[in-house]
Amino acid sequence: MAWEQVAKQKRDSVLELVPKEWRIPSPPSVEEQRNVTGPFIQKYLGQKEIEITESDAVNLVKKASDGTWSAYEITQAFCHRAAVAHQLVFRALSF
Repeated sequence: MAWEQVAKQKRDSVLELVPKEWRIPSPPSVEEQRNVTGPFIQKYLGQKEIEITESDAVNLVKKASDGTWSAYEITQAFCHRAAVAHQLVFRALSF
């Protein structure tokens, strides 16, 4: 089996693990996503997810300790952001 086919199977298997509600139906092309940080990735996240994932460790601990954010919300926000990033990067790696 050619390496391109093996790579495609691996990409597809990883992307299949992304929850359906987090999937990007038609990820932008590489030309459209030169920089996937900041405003670009934010358009795929909710406002609270942006606030959580762009907080520093001190603020995360403070907000979790005072009950503003639950451990579940924090985990979900970071997982969602990671799932979006995987989809964007895998799109860039498509051969």
